Amino acid sequence: MYDNIAVSLTKELISIESFTLEGKREILKFMYNKIKEETAADVQIIDAQSENPYLIAHHKNGEGYKLLLHGHLDTVSLDGVNNPLNPIEKAGEIYGRGSCDMKSGCACNYAAFKYACDHHVKGDVYLMYSTDEETNAQQTVSAFEKGLLPRCDIGIITEPTNQILMVAQKGDAWIEVEFIGKSAHSSMPGLGENAIYMACEFILSYKKYTEKKYKSNPHHLLGESKMNVGVIGGGIQANSVPSSCKIVIDKRYLPNETIDDFIEEIDAVAAKIKETYPAFHYATKTIVDCTPMEFDSGSEKFLQLKSLLEHELERNIKVDVFGGWAEGGTLAKFDTDTLYFGPGNPIYAHAEDERVGVEDIKEVTRGMISIVKNKCM
Repeated sequence: MYDNIAVSLTKELISIESFTLEGKREILKFMYNKIKEETAADVQIIDAQSENPYLIAHHKNGEGYKLLLHGHLDTVSLDGVNNPLNPIEKAGEIYGRGSCDMKSGCACNYAAFKYACDHHVKGDVYLMYSTDEETNAQQTVSAFEKGLLPRCDIGIITEPTNQILMVAQKGDAWIEVEFIGKSAHSSMPGLGENAIYMACEFILSYKKYTEKKYKSNPHHLLGESKMNVGVIGGGIQANSVPSSCKIVIDKRYLPNETIDDFIEEIDAVAAKIKETYPAFHYATKTIVDCTPMEFDSGSEKFLQLKSLLEHELERNIKVDVFGGWAEGGTLAKFDTDTLYFGPGNPIYAHAEDERVGVEDIKEVTRGMISIVKNKCM
C-alpha cells in the first residue's frame, strides 16, 4: 500500500514545475493540502510569501525517538528535457524532471511519514521539504535556527543513492578573494599596481600549495580535499592598469576541517607572496559555507539501522560516501546524525533523460517504514 502511494506521488510531483519561485510555492501548497487531508499531523509552510518557502510537518505521540525525514522539492531547469512535466512510465522506470533528484525520494518520505501518522507511532517524526537545495541550501539552517526542527536521533535524506547507504560527504565552501591594486594609464604601468597580476601570482601559488597540503591529509573515506578557482574578473578597459581583480575559490573540504582552515590557507599563501611583493594586497569574503558530515559506520547506532534495512529488504546493503554536497552537512551541523538512502541512480540527476526505477521507489519506502516501525513503535 505505502510503496504504491510513493510511486503515485512521484508522478504527481513531477507534473508540478518547481524550478521557478511560483512553482515552488505551488508544489509546497500541494503537499500542505495532502498532509492536511490525509494525516492528523501539524503542518506549516514557513516564509510562504518570501523567496525561500519551505514546509515542515510534525507527528508527535509522546516522548521517544526523534526522526527527521528530509528532502528537497526544487529542481534544476527544465531546459533540454522532452516533456519534463509529463511523468512517463516505461520499462519499469518513471521519466521526467525531478524524477531522480529528488521527487521520488520526497514521495518515499511522505509515504513513511503517512505510515507514522496512520499507526500513531510514538516519539516525534518530522517531515521537511526544502525548495532551495539546488541553489544555496539555507532553508534547513533557518528551520533549525528558528527552533522549528530540534536535534534528532537520526535524519534520513532520500537523495538518489542507488539504494546504497551513504555516510559521509565533503563540505563545500566558496570564498571570494579581491586583489587590490592601483590604477594608472597603460602607457605608464609603473605608476600603478596591476591587480590582475596579483591574482595570477596568487592562483599559481595557491594551486601548488594546496596540492601538496591536501595530499598529506586525506580522509579515510573521502580522500583528499579539492579546490577549484572557478570565477575570475577584473579590469575595465585594456588601456588602464586594473585596480581590482576578484576570484572565487570552491573548496570541497573534509569533516576534520572548517572554513577557518580554508581562510588560513589563503592567508598563508598571501603572506609568502607579500615577502617579495610588498604592494600585494587582498581581502576575502565567504560566500557559501556548506558543512561536511560523517556518520560513524562502525557505531552501534549505524549498524542497527543498517541491520533493520537489510532484514526488511532481504539483501546486503553497501556503504559508501556521497559524491556531491546535499543537506546532510546542515543536519550534522545541528547535531543530527544523518544517512543518505534514496531511490535512483545519481547519474540520471539533472540529466536530459532523468529517470527513476519503480521498484527502487518501492524498496526505499519499505526500508524507511521499517525504521519508523522499529524505532518509533
